[in-house]
Amino acid sequence: MPETLHPPLAQSLRFSPRAVARSESANYHQGEDIRLHLVVRGHEGRPCLIVNDCLGGQWGEELRLPLTPEEALSPTVEVAFTGAGILIRILGEAPVAFRPGNGPPQSLLPRHGPDITVGPAELPAESAAAPAPVLGDGVIEAAASLPGTGHRLLVIRLADAALEAALVQAPAPMRLRDAGGAGTAAPASFCALPGGGLLAAIASAGEGAVTGAELLPAGRPPLHLAPARDQAEAPRPMPAEFVTRLATAQGPAKREMERLLARGFTGRDTLSWLSAPVRMRVARCLRTPEGLLLQGWLHDPQGAVTTIRLRAGEQAWPLKPGAWLDTMAWDGEGGRGFLARAPVPVKLGEAWLDITLANGESGTLPLPPPEAADLAALRAILAEAGAIPEAALDHAFGSVLGQPLVALNRHRLARPMAVEEHAFGTPPAAPRASLVIPLHGRLDMMAAQMALFTACGMERDEVIFVLDDPPRRAAALGLAQSAFDRFGLPLRLVVPAAARGFGPASNLGMRHAKGEVVVFLNADAFPQGTDWLDLLVGAVAEPSVGAAGARLLYPDGSLQHGGMQMEPGPGGWLFPEHPGKGLRPPPAAAGLRDVEALTGACLALRRAVAERFGGFDEDYVIGDFEDADLSARLAEAGLRRVMVDAATLVHLERQSQGRADEQAGRWNLTLLNAWTYNHRWKR
Repeated sequence: MPETLHPPLAQSLRFSPRAVARSESANYHQGEDIRLHLVVRGHEGRPCLIVNDCLGGQWGEELRLPLTPEEALSPTVEVAFTGAGILIRILGEAPVAFRPGNGPPQSLLPRHGPDITVGPAELPAESAAAPAPVLGDGVIEAAASLPGTGHRLLVIRLADAALEAALVQAPAPMRLRDAGGAGTAAPASFCALPGGGLLAAIASAGEGAVTGAELLPAGRPPLHLAPARDQAEAPRPMPAEFVTRLATAQGPAKREMERLLARGFTGRDTLSWLSAPVRMRVARCLRTPEGLLLQGWLHDPQGAVTTIRLRAGEQAWPLKPGAWLDTMAWDGEGGRGFLARAPVPVKLGEAWLDITLANGESGTLPLPPPEAADLAALRAILAEAGAIPEAALDHAFGSVLGQPLVALNRHRLARPMAVEEHAFGTPPAAPRASLVIPLHGRLDMMAAQMALFTACGMERDEVIFVLDDPPRRAAALGLAQSAFDRFGLPLRLVVPAAARGFGPASNLGMRHAKGEVVVFLNADAFPQGTDWLDLLVGAVAEPSVGAAGARLLYPDGSLQHGGMQMEPGPGGWLFPEHPGKGLRPPPAAAGLRDVEALTGACLALRRAVAERFGGFDEDYVIGDFEDADLSARLAEAGLRRVMVDAATLVHLERQSQGRADEQAGRWNLTLLNAWTYNHRWKR
């Protein structure tokens, strides 16, 4: 176990030829951060000592110190953690400041490659950062853009100390140069730094590395500034370092620079700098193909916040007002929950929130790393939404949740997936009908159904169970084998690598089906007669019929399903209703009875029709509204949806879903599917 170090301290590091060849690195850790990382590697065809850090999971800008071919074979580097920052010195050269202005940590844990030797250093640990030697008119010690402000910040040092003092009181414009060439002259402001040098803020929206600059003081020829120590470009520290620099700077422009830093993103939470007591926390950042979804809390007791924007570089996307939903969640400290959507690209670099008050003040808040887009994240977002007021449903799903969550689900289902198929017994080569039964949670339903099927004369039919609960694969295989051994009726078990939900699982079973008729059936639906399947098959043989459904009863004999009709519900949206549900069933119709829609719990279609329409639409998540949607598509094509009242089953309703259906956010999941349906079909 390496020994913990306590700065200030200085060490020498010798990179052996083997360490160089294997790109071994020297690292000094502070908790989860890497305060100093050194490695020897090539850059643009020449060897360099690469110096960097990784704070909060993000790598900073590299400092590249050129090496001669001889030095690169086995360089010796001295490092010193001083009160003024970190010093780096290649043996025989002047020390270079890295992240100047940052005080030393209390402790460091060294973690170096095995072929890097540590020894004493001549570099004093208590020394201050050596200023860059001033060549010509002046040098640029550091330069970086300040995202969100249209400005760049520079640390410069002039050969003329008197001019430095004059610029603090009477600023002059500057012209910056980067890889794209020289820019236009722009206003600049200056503050004096302790020990000499200037902190400069220039109106420049560029983000590339600064390779030079011209200072244009009145009544004098232009002054030409170059990066220090013959570097091709000025070091680009993280913007947060300028906050530290500005704390000790002096000059009339200091207040304006403080406002600039408060407005721009420095990697810090600057809300405490605001005059109003505003607190904000983003707990979840969910990446979807339709943008980012943010979940968190906002504490704004005075109502001072007017706008909240998500920013990345010079781009901005408004969140509040607009794509913002207040929720009923509270953080226990007065913060109210929110969900917000930003239609930003999937691949997004460093981003943050910009919070603006009515008085014009603004602060910044960093975002957590985006989470993977999976079903658990989708459920979590819907659970966090809590009870959504009926009047807010259109806004909640139309402006915030609907498109990104549907796109997330679509993206989830598009991933390649391995599928197993296991046969138990020998099914008919050309089956009349294929029963497709998704299994989730209650696997014991399989044996109960198979026992009843044996009395239904199904020798010409095939039974396909689809396990939508892959972690229970071993149990399902054992139960399937047991069911075949006990009842002698062949069956197949289709096992996907991931749970997909009712619609996708049913469609997967349909793709494995060989029968002329496909019957989608819930695992908790049990036939009450022996001719139910014959009746459904006969019904869909009529060319005008697109789908046929059976009468479903509760265990007490009351009606659960006798056809559906779409009726206005919460928010004025259409929801599928079951007329007569819970009542004594009416007398069975003698023939086929036309209805508006049919449940997917027991739904028969000719396989040609099922394949023509692609089965259930998979945009409906888990299991809601896909049957109403399929009914609407059949109606649009002029095909009938009919009830066969004489075909009767008992339906336990949702028992087949087990515990998954009891999770928080289940009603909001139904509302998401209701939004999808109404977005398409409500006229």
